[in-house]
Amino acid sequence: MKILVIVRQTPDTEAKIQANSDGNGIKTDDIKWILNPFDEYAVEEAVQIKEKTGAEVVILTVGADRSVDALRQALAMGGDSGVHIKDESFADMDPYALGKVIGSKIKALGDIDLIFAGKKWIDEESSQVPIQVAEEIGIPQATLASKVEVDDASKTVKVTSVIEGGEEVRELKFPALITVEQGINEPRYASLPGIMKAKKKPCEEVGPDGINGDEIGISGEALGAAGSRISVNSIEIPTISRSLKVLDGRAEAVQASADLAKLLREEAKII
Repeated sequence: MKILVIVRQTPDTEAKIQANSDGNGIKTDDIKWILNPFDEYAVEEAVQIKEKTGAEVVILTVGADRSVDALRQALAMGGDSGVHIKDESFADMDPYALGKVIGSKIKALGDIDLIFAGKKWIDEESSQVPIQVAEEIGIPQATLASKVEVDDASKTVKVTSVIEGGEEVRELKFPALITVEQGINEPRYASLPGIMKAKKKPCEEVGPDGINGDEIGISGEALGAAGSRISVNSIEIPTISRSLKVLDGRAEAVQASADLAKLLREEAKII
């Protein structure tokens, strides 16, 4: 069995985000970058299946040169090999265009039984790319998995997802794509021996020539802003203002309660 995990490098959750000079993106300098936290659950789930079945785990990412760090972290967690698709135009690509690129590369790889991904990317709060990948390849998909049970003999996977009021259980035939929910497992830390081994694991790099050529077969018109169906005109970083009002605790309880209710209704606007 061969499993592929789609991962992404995202800004650290504690990074201070600022808009760029054009106002349509963020400043990427001096930001700490990490493996998307939800992708850690996807990698862990794939590695656990590998430990039970002897499956091969391939890690795939799309992004700039620095994205290889996220790839190597996933390899240190237990992945066997990596694929890094990189092109400067990826910064302007929407989920539709990214899904076409990733899906086309997975089709070129061939013989992939299961594809895992985190439920969303925290930088764009997007859950769309894996779904676009499944559509591009033409395979079934299940989202927000809280439990995954693989039957390699019958080439099927049972996926349990938590829904309002209960659980939804679906059985998919290979090949299939699954996005996993936070809490499906406890991602392992990359050990020092794992980090050292990750440096020696094979990692295929696919540049513009491979993307536009026979390997993936995506034309320039399908990349970047030209191939996207969503464009970002401007972004604004929200500002948080804080104020404090203290009610006189020596006042009568009835009056203090009335004052508090008025503040919550008229100023805080939470009731």
